[in-house]
Amino acid sequence: MAENSDKATDFPIGELREITLLIPGEHFFCESLPLPTDLGTEGFWDFAQQALDLDSFSPYPSDQLAWGFHACENARKVIVFATPFVKMRQMGWQNLEFFRWVLPCFVSLLAKEFERPSIAFLLHDETLTAASFEGGETVPEALYSLPVDSGNQDELEAVRGKLLGMFDLAHFEGIEEILTTGEVNRTSDGVFRFQNEWLDANQPELDQTVSIPDEGLWQYDLRPLEFKGAERKRRKQAGLKWKSLLGSFMGMAALFLLFVGLKIAEVKLDDLKTLEQAKDFRKPQVLASMALLRTLEENKLGGINPIDSLKRIMVHRIIDAKGDPSLYLTFAEFKSRYELELKGKARNIPSINAFFDKLIQAEVVENPKKRPDMKTLTDGWVSFDVSLQMKDVKDDGATTPDQSSGNENPPPEEG
Repeated sequence: MAENSDKATDFPIGELREITLLIPGEHFFCESLPLPTDLGTEGFWDFAQQALDLDSFSPYPSDQLAWGFHACENARKVIVFATPFVKMRQMGWQNLEFFRWVLPCFVSLLAKEFERPSIAFLLHDETLTAASFEGGETVPEALYSLPVDSGNQDELEAVRGKLLGMFDLAHFEGIEEILTTGEVNRTSDGVFRFQNEWLDANQPELDQTVSIPDEGLWQYDLRPLEFKGAERKRRKQAGLKWKSLLGSFMGMAALFLLFVGLKIAEVKLDDLKTLEQAKDFRKPQVLASMALLRTLEENKLGGINPIDSLKRIMVHRIIDAKGDPSLYLTFAEFKSRYELELKGKARNIPSINAFFDKLIQAEVVENPKKRPDMKTLTDGWVSFDVSLQMKDVKDDGATTPDQSSGNENPPPEEG
């Protein structure tokens, strides 16, 4: 699931760095372990990494696993989860370094605490996860996931029954109804909200949103430790630079206003002309540098510019009267320079048809030989899966919609 933009005119999932990618739970090895009594929180990472080499954990070497963990200091327990990198590539999850987060789909279950021994269920797309918890703990004693056709109620109940059969039901006082995953949004203070809801709309308190601070998500992220260390540092530096720049601008503005108040009679037109000349002098250099960076990025990706290509597509989505988008993307993969596979969901089938008709009319994509595969989801939305052939951007000097806002300053990355 991706984070939604607050602006209806913005690209709905922003750049790839704004997407939170959730990996289905059936692809993970999971094991809960007790923590040594003398181990401090600073040692949790090393302990979890050492658990990957246990014979009971997985048949893969630790350096071939994408892994994360969740620990509870009070309960002195940790659950370690991992999936092979080769499995992720086979399933089409590539270029993981571009995403905001790469997490297991059951991560929001690990942020809940149950008052009594309970079994909780979480449905994400075509995966049903069950986890058992002791009272007052956030680390599950056991966690299992199975694939399921979420649109088939009989199959959903059958898979739920299989999962329940893996637990000693006599030990648990509460068996929860099924939760479904929703959008993942980032707040201005760096907290990520996982918008879960009960599958049964008749349940009280339908909204079961779970909030996790950005710093707390690093232990769940599945990418290599080296990448996470460098990316964590980069995001902090970006946030500090933005705050420093904002503070400098505010200080400069205050000094300027004071200067204008005291020296308004001494302000001359030549000063403004000099400033404009300096800006005009540097503008070609800045534009040239931006063009060079874009070219280098395209060369690194084999001529593919995923950000601009996705923007060219998504500016043609339909916005309703409330300013909300009627269509979202959940998956995008460039198989070649022009061949692109898209997956997503929309409010209804006409929204999907209208969206792809507009893409063809705008000459963004070729007219596909096969219409999108569509399926109605349990929440009333319609999922789609389609392969497209992109067209080159016409070099006619016109400004495309996604280029019209190119001079806006992007928000800082802080989490």
